Amino acid sequence: MTTHYLDSWKQYLTSSDYDYLIQFIENIKNKMPNDKMIILSGPGGTGKSTLEKNIATYLGIEDYGNCYLNCDFIYDETIQPLMFFCGIDSIARSKKSNRAIINFIKYKQSFIASTIRIEKVNKALFEHSRIINMTHIF
Repeated sequence: MTTHYLDSWKQYLTSSDYDYLIQFIENIKNKMPNDKMIILSGPGGTGKSTLEKNIATYLGIEDYGNCYLNCDFIYDETIQPLMFFCGIDSIARSKKSNRAIINFIKYKQSFIASTIRIEKVNKALFEHSRIINMTHIF
């Protein structure tokens, strides 16, 4: 059996979350669309940022980018196959930003977001997301 670059994360995720994550990442690597955004949820110290860095390393610098609270990525001509969304819980009240994210997801833009406050994420994003609960404290 072949090991995957992200196999070390298998022990920290449910098997269905791990399988979904690997398929999501492999879709990006193989230039195939994803139907949902991944939201990594959990308290500080559960590996959300480290997992994002491992994914970025695996994909290579040309395949990912970061987008921030102000959603300026909407107007950016350098959108990457995978965007890491910082501050997804901070734009909960911005209908314009949340609608833009949903539209990007519908048009197969891949996002991974992380939050320590899943309850503050706009509920409209949930039907377009796979929430992966990060529970292991490192």
